[in-house]
Amino acid sequence: MFEKIISQEKAKKILSEQIRNNKIPHAYIFVGEDGTGKMLTAIEFAKILNCTINDYTKTDAGACNHCSSCEHINRGNFSDLHIINFEKQDEIADKETEKGKTKLGIKIIRYMQDKVYLKAAEGKWKIFIIESAEKMTNEAFNCLLKTLEEPPENTIIILTAKHRETIPVTILSRVQTVFFQPLSTDDISNYLQEKNSLSYENALKIAQMSDGSIEKAENLLLNTQNEFSFLWKELTAQKLAAADILIKSKSAAKDRETALEAVNIITENAMSSFRKNPSKYSDIIGALSVSKKYLEANANPSNVLDNLFMYINSKR
Repeated sequence: MFEKIISQEKAKKILSEQIRNNKIPHAYIFVGEDGTGKMLTAIEFAKILNCTINDYTKTDAGACNHCSSCEHINRGNFSDLHIINFEKQDEIADKETEKGKTKLGIKIIRYMQDKVYLKAAEGKWKIFIIESAEKMTNEAFNCLLKTLEEPPENTIIILTAKHRETIPVTILSRVQTVFFQPLSTDDISNYLQEKNSLSYENALKIAQMSDGSIEKAENLLLNTQNEFSFLWKELTAQKLAAADILIKSKSAAKDRETALEAVNIITENAMSSFRKNPSKYSDIIGALSVSKKYLEANANPSNVLDNLFMYINSKR
């Protein structure tokens, strides 16, 4: 079970044994930093319990991912899985002034309670996931307490939070705590290489700055991609002074791995432009290909990018 969840062996063992033995608490709190797998595990938990092909009391296979319940959960439209978060709070707001609040209030918990006491519509279990529970108001916590004291059958409430200390003791005493540890650098590096086809060097560099969080790693990667995509737009939009181009080149050429990443991302953008106007961008595509070969052959990154960026800007 939970094969898709990266690492978190202790958390997976606790949940798997409870599922296997059919001794499932009515409420949990998943504690750990964002990007360590709390939400993914909660959703996978919902799939396992509601899967109509793999019976969790008879097999360790987990969710099949093919039955209607699994597919609906994967698409985010399973009627018995409810995500309670700021997006949902804004969705049910009556007035514009109620939107964009930084605390989860009593109204969203009362909305949840209305759903809690309804019969399951299509699944065997109703699952409610309260995301970022540490951001609930005291009034919301007190309201939630009533539901935790007398939960309906086949209903599970999962809170997620960064730190256990941010949750009232009265709530903690009625839920089971499952801890999620920061992911290792190797775990995150391997994930980035597999999902984004990054080189080992670039994936490792991002993983080392991610503080054990895949979410932070993906944000760092996105920032890098945005940076070099914007650079492509700058180089092709207007005639730049040579001094400005050299400054941009120096920033992208701080090491060979970063230079290669810049060339790869700029190439993706150039290919998009090439499809719209092949004659204008064919020479640039060729120059990018040659520059990549030079970098892979350990040519000086600064020299390679200086020449490449000057050439691209001249062809704007």
